[in-house]
Amino acid sequence: MASNPLISFGAGSGLDSRAIVDSLVSAERTNRTRPVTRRVEALTARISALGQLQSALTGIATSLDTRVRIGELGLQLASSDSAVAVERLGSGPPSPLVNGLNITRLAAGQRLNSAAFTSANDPVGLGTLTFIAGRRTPDGNGGFSFAAGARPSVNVTITAQNNSLAGLARAINDSAAGVTASIVASAGSATLVLRGAEGAENAFIISAAPSGGPPGLERFNHTPGAATMALGEAARDAELVIDGVAVTRPANRIDDLVPGARLTLRRENASAVVSASRDGNALSGALADFVGTLQAMRQLIGDFRKPAQGGEAPGPLATDATARSIDQQLVRLVTTPIAEANGLRLSDLGVSVLRDGTISVDAARLANLPPTRLGDAEALLREVAGPARADRPNRLQSIAANVGTATTGLTRQRDGANAELARIDTRVEQMRQVLTRQFAAMDTAVGQSRAAAQQLTQLMDLWTADARR
Repeated sequence: MASNPLISFGAGSGLDSRAIVDSLVSAERTNRTRPVTRRVEALTARISALGQLQSALTGIATSLDTRVRIGELGLQLASSDSAVAVERLGSGPPSPLVNGLNITRLAAGQRLNSAAFTSANDPVGLGTLTFIAGRRTPDGNGGFSFAAGARPSVNVTITAQNNSLAGLARAINDSAAGVTASIVASAGSATLVLRGAEGAENAFIISAAPSGGPPGLERFNHTPGAATMALGEAARDAELVIDGVAVTRPANRIDDLVPGARLTLRRENASAVVSASRDGNALSGALADFVGTLQAMRQLIGDFRKPAQGGEAPGPLATDATARSIDQQLVRLVTTPIAEANGLRLSDLGVSVLRDGTISVDAARLANLPPTRLGDAEALLREVAGPARADRPNRLQSIAANVGTATTGLTRQRDGANAELARIDTRVEQMRQVLTRQFAAMDTAVGQSRAAAQQLTQLMDLWTADARR
């Protein structure tokens, strides 16, 4: 039988409509999202690279600032004798110094010893002990007078729950009396030892108010006329002579005698010379490390800014204005005079930018810096590493702050591109719905056409059979 043209015309009804729609939608999505996705990827790479630059700059500044703050670049304190220990206080001495010290007497805290008990578990009695701090003055006859200080008195209460020598020691230590209690034990013996803080004004008396029968808390009395606890050591101030001037201090740790230094007195009847001077070698080492990190920083910027060449993709910051500005600012940092350092520049310390862009330091030039300017050199490095300020653009932290501003703008752009991708997805999904409806309608129409064609074919077959008969 000859081929029927109506059957051939309706052959399209067998198409996979779903696959066709998916293919059309996928192609549309790819065409629309490819350039936006590339923009998002480029922005992300720029943000990441700038973040690395900011982190590196901040790290360099922090490292340099730490070396300045711990005194590595400043005046180095020293003591000629272990009788006086010396350490940096705050930013250290403001200028070089040499001080001679003679220690006559160390400061001490008052020490009281109780009568011996058989053990730390022995009961001490119920009631209250009142501690009063102040100044104790011997009367020359074995007694003493006492003048209370400004610190309020403190009560320590003994009840049935802590009625033991050990309980009393714990109660005293838990109070704010400024007294430390301990128990010295030996075979069949336990003695309560009380120690006050150093200084003549930190002497103390103890007034007992027992609430039970004797023997009780009255055994721990220590007042003028009732010194039951024995005085082991009297509270006293430290006495010393500095550069021929006699002074006293209430403690062996002294923060207010040598500017920028903490002194700790360790031995009586001893002498020492405390000095503060600058170490040019420490400054040279710190400067060499600083220049090395600056050079590594410029190399990192160069890698990020390299153009496309030899088939290789360009760096993420090839056309980034912020990266270019950072590089220029680092170069200017070398030749910028710092007012806080009396106009000293890094270039005055031997730092230079060579023709090939390399940053280097000439140690010989730094060695020739007059000793009187070593303080300016320290101030220069302190300022270079200092906090970001709008009026000091040529500082590491200020340069790093520029990255934050640029990153904010780039992040805004990336957020916009991601929003555009979301809008494309929405539009493409709407396209899918339209195509799905269209193909469904087409399939219905094709199906109806095919059914009509089959009916016509059957009729034509009948007509042909009738004609033959």
